[in-house]
Amino acid sequence: ASVEIAGVEVGRVRNIGLSSDRALVALAIQDGVKLYSDTIASIKTRGIIGDKYLALSVGAGGETIKPGDKIRDTESGLDLEELVSQYVHGKVN
Repeated sequence: ASVEIAGVEVGRVRNIGLSSDRALVALAIQDGVKLYSDTIASIKTRGIIGDKYLALSVGAGGETIKPGDKIRDTESGLDLEELVSQYVHGKVN
């Protein structure tokens, strides 16, 4: 999957694994792209049923993230299939 900042592709997801009960995702980011310790990673979907990608909201403070460092702040992806299913079955408030 692609990794994007402000709609521009800046890298790719290289590997996804599980560490205890948490996802561990390895990213390959283009040289010259600066990320900071307050960067937020979010799973997004293109369109209603499109491909998923990782959107990074670049922070403005803190230290610069170096190769091998971790992005700690994340947002879960919106599961559109689940929402549509709930709507169809009348379970949406």
